[in-house]
Amino acid sequence: MNKRLAIDGGKPAKTTPNLPMFPGGIEIGEEEKKAVDEVIEHKYLFRYYGPGEFPSRVKLFEEEFAKKMGVKHVLAVNSCTSALISSLVAVGVGPGDEVIVPGYTFFASCAAIVAAKAIPVIAEIDESFTLDPDDLERKINPWKKLSPIA
Repeated sequence: MNKRLAIDGGKPAKTTPNLPMFPGGIEIGEEEKKAVDEVIEHKYLFRYYGPGEFPSRVKLFEEEFAKKMGVKHVLAVNSCTSALISSLVAVGVGPGDEVIVPGYTFFASCAAIVAAKAIPVIAEIDESFTLDPDDLERKINPWKKLSPIA
């Protein structure tokens, strides 16, 4: 039995190539290309305008997605940051509210809170890198809310 590492000439444990780090582009096919070409050809790139014969593709997507999910309202956004801001505002987070977030998080978590005119409150994390339940409990009071990304 060869006990050398693959880097030293031994047998590799894995023989298939790794997928790209962000494989989303692999999924883009002819149908997606055609849809993008159609939008560009009609020159209606934005959400709130478009002739009746070529309605907003965003609006169509929202309607179809709402139907599929069995909900009344859907809001398509361009990024997770926009989604966080929208969700905070939708649940009533606003000026003067304090929103608890973990100390180990992406910048957009706090930026979304500030964009909603609220105040981020940083809570400690535990050994699993998620909110420390004890610190969270210490920080809770009647005017604090918990971030949706906590």
